[in-house]
Amino acid sequence: MRLITFGDSNTYGQGLPDCHWTGPGLLGPSKFAWPQLLANKLEIECHNAGIPGSSNKLIMHQLMSFPLLPTDTVVVLWSFPERYCHLTNLVTDYKDWKTIKHRAIGPWLKTVSSRNYYKHIYKDLDQQIMTDHYISYTNFYLKNLGIPNYHSSIVDSDHPLIFDIDYEGLRHNYPKALDGGHIGPEAHAELAKLIYERITL
Repeated sequence: MRLITFGDSNTYGQGLPDCHWTGPGLLGPSKFAWPQLLANKLEIECHNAGIPGSSNKLIMHQLMSFPLLPTDTVVVLWSFPERYCHLTNLVTDYKDWKTIKHRAIGPWLKTVSSRNYYKHIYKDLDQQIMTDHYISYTNFYLKNLGIPNYHSSIVDSDHPLIFDIDYEGLRHNYPKALDGGHIGPEAHAELAKLIYERITL
């Protein structure tokens, strides 16, 4: 049995002691991040498929490309709806998150594509609707495979599949990660506890 998790840097564990941009980082997801802590509680193998900077479009595409097994349990921590990406390859042999080639489009990026996207195309409501579609479709896809799946988000969501984790409370009530922006080890431990309680209801 395996726990397979999808999300952005908050799933990958960016900023944690073994996954800091200026340290050994990006050699792999953090063992201090909530996916590994949750897998420890469940006493199963962990595969943390989080992608730093991921958009919800990329999360859905990665999940659909991932070689899942019937015995897997999937947890998705959805990202900010305002993020977007251009997918630049078809995935036929998934190995890790680097297999999926994409061009990130985000408010923090100063690229021409990002500037034009947010100036001419992006609308808040449109992206929230699309995120709701991503959540519903991945749940439908996983249910058809007989794979238990659970969904939460780092932003408030009214989607019926999303269980609230109060991510902002985690950010403000616990010490930050080493990069000063992401949640730290204590918040990851609390997040793992909250998801564990939801899974084992």
